[in-house]
Amino acid sequence: MKQCKVGMDQENIISTFASTQFYGDPDAYIREFLQNAIDACNTRAALEWSWGTEFLEMEEARALNSMRNPYSPQISIQYNSETQRLVFEDNGIGINARDIEQYVAKIGVSFYQSEDFSAQQLHYEPVAQFGVGMLSGFMVARALLIESRKDKSVNTAWNVTDRQSLEPVTAKWIEGAETMEYINSNREQSGTRITLVLRPKYAKNLSLQRLVHAVQHYMLYQPFPIQISFDEKSVTLREQNHIMDNPFADILGIISIRIMDELMEGCIWIYNSKHQGLIGTSCLYQQGFLVTDEKKDLGLKPEWLRHMTYHLHLRKKFLTLRLARDDVAHDENLTELRRLIGRRIVEHFASNPLGLNQYIASGQQPVLTEYEEEMQLLGKAVTVEVYLKGREIELPVATIIQGYTGKSIRIAFISKGLFTYYRQNHIMDFRRFLAEYQLIVFEKNRDLFCQLLAPYQGSMHYVISSECPGVIYEEMDADFHMIKSVVPYRYQYHLRPETFPDNEIFCMVTNTANGTLELRVNPKHRLLRILEPVMYHPKVHRMMEVIYENIKQRVINTQHRWNKIVDFGGSFVDDWKNQENVPTVSCIWCLEGDFDVSVNEFIAQTLTQKERVDLGLVGLVFRRQDFIDWWFAPRE
Repeated sequence: MKQCKVGMDQENIISTFASTQFYGDPDAYIREFLQNAIDACNTRAALEWSWGTEFLEMEEARALNSMRNPYSPQISIQYNSETQRLVFEDNGIGINARDIEQYVAKIGVSFYQSEDFSAQQLHYEPVAQFGVGMLSGFMVARALLIESRKDKSVNTAWNVTDRQSLEPVTAKWIEGAETMEYINSNREQSGTRITLVLRPKYAKNLSLQRLVHAVQHYMLYQPFPIQISFDEKSVTLREQNHIMDNPFADILGIISIRIMDELMEGCIWIYNSKHQGLIGTSCLYQQGFLVTDEKKDLGLKPEWLRHMTYHLHLRKKFLTLRLARDDVAHDENLTELRRLIGRRIVEHFASNPLGLNQYIASGQQPVLTEYEEEMQLLGKAVTVEVYLKGREIELPVATIIQGYTGKSIRIAFISKGLFTYYRQNHIMDFRRFLAEYQLIVFEKNRDLFCQLLAPYQGSMHYVISSECPGVIYEEMDADFHMIKSVVPYRYQYHLRPETFPDNEIFCMVTNTANGTLELRVNPKHRLLRILEPVMYHPKVHRMMEVIYENIKQRVINTQHRWNKIVDFGGSFVDDWKNQENVPTVSCIWCLEGDFDVSVNEFIAQTLTQKERVDLGLVGLVFRRQDFIDWWFAPRE
């Protein structure tokens, strides 16, 4: 067996990471150097606080520190457009020659994750994590100069065993160099000054407004003043923490949930579609810095809500950030944050579950989650309109389940319009219908109802009446002998029957809750089995789209006299606009008596005999019995 050593092309790795391939945002370098400056200042502040207070009670420590000259953190960003030099300067903890060697010049090694830092036992959790921030400087700069002096506070903590050098240092890096050179310097002030000589493509786009916007974009607030200078112009930023601002608190129809605890602070807004443009997008911060913008879907909105926006700040390091710090890992920490947000919403609606009803999703997409308390709330909040014991009534799903506990029942799903038509036009058969089903569910929230009934669902079927034209509904067997949690069954529900009642039927129209015209094709029909392998073929695909559209148009435009297949180009033409009409009822006599003949003629015009042979479509011949009998108009 042969072996080879796994290695990396160091030059290629660094050039890749120090590029927009790694940092998607071209202004990411501003964030990286700003974070370093914030950490440096906060670390110095924490060291000065700890000096001589380690054995004191909190009140005594505060009293001692109040007698000292207070440390005032300062950060500045300066740019000179003539020299194209951008400077980040702070009066923080500073660095020395050892730091240059051990941390600054080593990509992927962070001082704030080192034993040197942890030994200080400070009451401060740094923002820095990966030790790759310097790469952003290599991305934008032709040269980089570091001037720094370590602050004396690093040697004042009681647990310091190895005193650190306070000798000032100057280091430089030039584009193309594989090394960083450094020497002792004569800098007197504690802190760090980093000068970037920008590449032309970054320099030409820089402005005072862009620098200010970048700081405001990346930072939730400025804990201390940050001075930004561009040539002769200067701005000082000291914005307060605005995460708790709630401009939508008094707007009717918007639910505002304020959060302030040890982990996070901010607001959650739950609303309907009409307020979507008003509220805007979500934002998430961690330790004062932006984690993700509105472009990233973190999955924090519960699946069962229509719309939710959040402005949240995680006070401490909680989420696992990606290396580029522009996204988070989808791990157990993010899952826990999703659970905590869901719990806050549950707590808000616990006393009035029905208040949530108008904000719940339609149920056409999955809404069931792994969180038991959310599912219990949903069962109380979702209401369905039913026909029960001779009257129409609206009930929560949880109430229905509780009412039928210990029983097995048959449920019919039917649109309200069809129910009325059935009762008025087919009285005798309608009475049989009422006697056959213990519960009749109308279209409002029926998909949500089906999902929440997942633990109790039995078989589900379509019923197409041959005696009563226009009557198509669904039926379900449900077993409520034992109350069950929906969580283990959240992937095991059916919204519609999986099969047609008769495999001889090619397609049918159903009555949907959203008022659209839905044409369902039978996947087990003999013609679909012939067509399925060749639906990729452009001519076949377009041909079938034309046929489907012709069926839809005959249902929509029942007054039009059709005598052939009209080629609409395979595109959608008229929508189902008359929501007062019942689609299945509009299907009565929708097809001309020789519709099957017209379809076959259209197929013959579209595909040559050779193409039909090559595609295996010789048997593609429609018959009258491929459609529901009462779809055809009586022969004249």
